[in-house]
Amino acid sequence: MRSAVIETFEYVKKGSQCVETILQRLTDLDNIYDAILVGKDGLIVAGILHSEDEEVIGAMSAAAFGSITSYTTQVHSGETRHVIIETKNGTIQMQEAGDLILVVTTQGTGNLGRVRLEMKKACQQLEQLVATY
Repeated sequence: MRSAVIETFEYVKKGSQCVETILQRLTDLDNIYDAILVGKDGLIVAGILHSEDEEVIGAMSAAAFGSITSYTTQVHSGETRHVIIETKNGTIQMQEAGDLILVVTTQGTGNLGRVRLEMKKACQQLEQLVATY
């Protein structure tokens, strides 16, 4: 008979592969360059990132999302749903996925509506996946 610890480990491993698959589907879209999933504490859960500064980017993403969420609460605008930061080279987009934050970077100008829609789908899938743990 197999131990519960081994079964749990295999389940988490399969779940991790599912998270990576969801993120990979995002980066397969035309303009999406990076896709990472970070905890609100700034630790990276999973990601496809073209940078060596993963830990710094994860921490800064969580801090930025937290600050924007605090700001929208202060000005009585309701909960933050989706954040788009436009830069010279593209966008940084963030969306809450349960207790996690999905962060996507794009390059150039593209269909931001499609990116937002795909992020929304991915967040729903991630929330369901995380809820099963």
